[in-house]
Amino acid sequence: MPLSTLLIKRIKAAFIDYLIIIGYAMLLLFIANSITSFTRISLSTDPVKGQLTGFFTLTLPVFLYFYCSEKSKWKGTIGKKMQKIALQTPADQSRNTLIIRNFFKFLPWELAHTGVHWIIYYSAEKIEVPVWVWVILLVPQITALAYFISIISSKGVSSIYDRIAHTKIRM
Repeated sequence: MPLSTLLIKRIKAAFIDYLIIIGYAMLLLFIANSITSFTRISLSTDPVKGQLTGFFTLTLPVFLYFYCSEKSKWKGTIGKKMQKIALQTPADQSRNTLIIRNFFKFLPWELAHTGVHWIIYYSAEKIEVPVWVWVILLVPQITALAYFISIISSKGVSSIYDRIAHTKIRM
């Protein structure tokens, strides 16, 4: 079964967008390393502080990048614009549609961050990692795989989070 043009474009667009996200994350890492080495402050292993810091410095800006890009006249991120594809929303589209889409899109990512923060905490405290932490790390992997399979099975038109938000990708 040959891959559809839309599917290939959607994968390329995601790759471009994730390169942007990785660049932003590397900038954050550089800033954090500079601050900690300059001030001799060590980073906390407190999972709640780590979660909040990660959410406000990484997840929320990435969420806003997708939300604002998809709300714009281009109806998509830089990757989608470069691949000449766009997000199609219902005619009565409200900002809630885009919030719902991106909430479900990034929920596995944030759950994975939660698991990582708790693993770091338990390891630093030399406490055996509870099963619930492993579960919270496994669920995002399964969800991301389901998202990817749904994109492939729809030939790039929609994912599970698109179906929840009633959105589609179009050329």
